[in-house]
Amino acid sequence: MVSVSEVWKTWNEGFANKDSSRLAELLTDDFRFVSATRNLSRQEALDWTAEGGYETVMDNLEVLYENDEVAVVCHSANSTLGDGRVMGLYTKKDGKISQTRIVRQAL
Repeated sequence: MVSVSEVWKTWNEGFANKDSSRLAELLTDDFRFVSATRNLSRQEALDWTAEGGYETVMDNLEVLYENDEVAVVCHSANSTLGDGRVMGLYTKKDGKISQTRIVRQAL
């Protein structure tokens, strides 16, 4: 079973290295990334990561809750869009992440 800390670290490294190959291993085929401004498929999320994700740097991960089905986290997300704080819900299926829903608050 994948941990949200592992996914988060892998995603952050993917942004930095503009490489989503490792992240692809942690997401289900029907994965969705959902926010107030987007609803990305697995491939769209992987492409966004490989492009550097608006030069996003995530930091200060706090796992609020995690079990075999869901995880809830908070972290900073600073990018060309500005500084922000994110709350995320990660849904798990078959040992991988099947959905990430985030709310980002600009700081």
